[in-house]
Amino acid sequence: MIQLKKLFNFVVFLPGLFFAFALSGCVNGSDDVFVSKNKIILGEQYPNVHFDQEVMIVRISQMLIIGQLSKNERADLYFERGVLYDSLGLWGLARYDFTQALALQPRSPAIYNYLGLYLLLDEDYDSALEAFNAVLELDPNYDYTYLNRGLDFYYMERYNLAQQDLLKFYEAKKDDPYRALWLYINELKFKPNEATQNLARRAKDLSTEYWGTYIVQYYLNEISVKDLLDKAKVFVDPQSSQYAEILTETYFYLAKQKLNAGHAEEAETLFKLAMANQVYNFVEYRFALFELAKLKTNSEQTEQAVVQRVKTTQAPNSKELDAE
Repeated sequence: MIQLKKLFNFVVFLPGLFFAFALSGCVNGSDDVFVSKNKIILGEQYPNVHFDQEVMIVRISQMLIIGQLSKNERADLYFERGVLYDSLGLWGLARYDFTQALALQPRSPAIYNYLGLYLLLDEDYDSALEAFNAVLELDPNYDYTYLNRGLDFYYMERYNLAQQDLLKFYEAKKDDPYRALWLYINELKFKPNEATQNLARRAKDLSTEYWGTYIVQYYLNEISVKDLLDKAKVFVDPQSSQYAEILTETYFYLAKQKLNAGHAEEAETLFKLAMANQVYNFVEYRFALFELAKLKTNSEQTEQAVVQRVKTTQAPNSKELDAE
C-alpha cells in the first residue's frame, strides 16, 4: 500500500487565468469561432451555483466536531466532505480529508483512486501508480482507475502500458466517446498511422447522447469548429451549467489537438479557456491545469538552455586569457 506520508504533500498549483481580452486573438485559423477579437465563448457563472455543496460541507463539519461517530462513520464523512471539496476545486482540503478517511478506512478503493489522481497531478507518477494498483487489488472492477492509471502511464510516456488500461476502459463502455478519445490520443504517440483509422472504426458505436461524440466527429474532419459551436448551443441550454461542462471538454480536446500538432501557444490558450469554465471535477479541467504546468516547465527549461548557450558562446577562450 502507498505510504501515508506521501499523501500529505499538498502541492497545489493554480496558474493565474488571463482576463478575456488577454486571451482574445491568441488562437488562429478556424478556432476563432470560439475566440474572436471581441468575444470569448464561455459558460455562464452564477454566484450561488455551489450553495448546496457549501451547506453540506458545513453540516458534515459540524457532525465531525460534535457527533458521536463510529470509525467507519467518521471515515465516510471525511470522504464525502473530500468529494465536495474536490468538486469546488479546493483540492488541498479534499486531499487532507481523503488522507483522514484512509487512516480510518485503509481498504477503500475510492479513497486510493482520488489520492492517486492528486499524486499524478503532482507528477509523482510512481506513487500514483502505487495508489492505482492498490485500488485494483482491492476492486479489480473499479472502472475509472483504468483510465487514471492509463493516464499515469501516458504522461510517463509508457504508451504500450497506457494502451492496455485505456483499451480495457474503452471496452467496458464502447458507446462512450471520451474513452475512444483517450485511446486515440494515446495511439497518436506510438502508432500514429493507425490512430485515426481506429478512431473512425470506434466512432460507429458512439452514442449521440454524449457531447464527446461530436468532438470525435470534429477530430475525424466530419464537422468544422463552427459546426461544433452550433451543435453545442442546441445540445444544451447556453444559460445552463451543462454548457460550461461541454465547453470545458471542447476546449481541452481542441487544445490537445493543437499540442499534438506542435502549436504550443494556441494549445496554452485553449487549456486556459477549458479552466475558465471552472468545472473543477472534470478530468478535462484537471488535465488542462496539468498540461499548462508542463508547458510552463518546458518553456522555462528552454529559456534556461538558451541563456546557458549564449553564456557559453560569449565566454572568453581560456587560452586567450592565459596569453594575456
